[in-house]
Amino acid sequence: MTTGLRFGWFIPTAGDTTSLARGSEIRPSLELFERVARAAEAAGFEYALVPVQTQCYEAWVTCSMIAARTERLTMLVAARPGLIAPTVTAKMISTFDQLTGGRIAVNLIAGGDRAELAADGLFHDHDERYELMDETVTLMKRTWTEPHPVTHHGRWFHVEDAIVRPRPFQDPHPRFYLGGISDAAVEVCAKHADVYLFWGDTPDNIAARIAHARERAALYGRTDRLAFGMRLQVIVRDTEDEAWEAAEALVAGASEAQRERIRRMWEDSEANTRMKELLEAPGHRLGPHLWSGISALRPGAGVAVVGDPKQVAATLREFVDVGCTEFCLSGYPHDAEAERFGRLVMPLLRD
Repeated sequence: MTTGLRFGWFIPTAGDTTSLARGSEIRPSLELFERVARAAEAAGFEYALVPVQTQCYEAWVTCSMIAARTERLTMLVAARPGLIAPTVTAKMISTFDQLTGGRIAVNLIAGGDRAELAADGLFHDHDERYELMDETVTLMKRTWTEPHPVTHHGRWFHVEDAIVRPRPFQDPHPRFYLGGISDAAVEVCAKHADVYLFWGDTPDNIAARIAHARERAALYGRTDRLAFGMRLQVIVRDTEDEAWEAAEALVAGASEAQRERIRRMWEDSEANTRMKELLEAPGHRLGPHLWSGISALRPGAGVAVVGDPKQVAATLREFVDVGCTEFCLSGYPHDAEAERFGRLVMPLLRD
């Protein structure tokens, strides 16, 4: 166990690869998901993020299968409010929580791609999605904690005498994670999140975002209840030269068509727009060991920590110094990078 810090890994449910230019060389399968999860568990990671996106396997079913094949790993399931009724979502979460003895947390996803959302029948604009998220979480928390049946009449949902059984295993309920940098995202995070999970950026920028989030959380009396974390890629090798060679190899050979397709994705997400901005740094270098090159070929969290074990550990400590206590990491291929991080970096971050 790494004292004072929590570490999570990522399950690549769209498949895995050694080259983002070539795409998913390792096809998605239960065997792949279990292999990555077991590698993460053995490496000392405490939880595993399972995403929700068109190309990914369905998150709830995947989490159930992985939980049954691991012993300690908590499943951080990505949940997009609006797809499933809040009372049903609450029952799914509390059932999972009871059957696994507390091995679930929830990563709230508003969604940043209008076409993907429309394909699932969701047509809300950006701020409406966060309003819907706020109402969803408020209603779920009420059904978990109030002693009597819950009646709710809101903008998005109406329920009469709702009862959710079983109640959660965790008291009072599983932890909520939330990302996003828009005002709407910060507002919901301040009201509901246990962990504000930022995508990669410079430590100075993260420090400013933490200060802003704490001010907003104070309005709800939740300053002490909101922790902060980083969602980062990691490329660690025995030497710095080997790490940078691996980083460049990961994106080598990509076509302009591939890069253009990524540029057009998730245009409704302010966090993803920030990832595109970070690509403009010379050589994609945001610092000595922070690299944004993955964002050219992958939407979402594309900033990587690159270096030898001491350099990677030192870079993560810079985020700890500004207030982060959690790291949700990933790397390619995911089982091998989890093993390397656990063997080479975890010991340097203990205590």
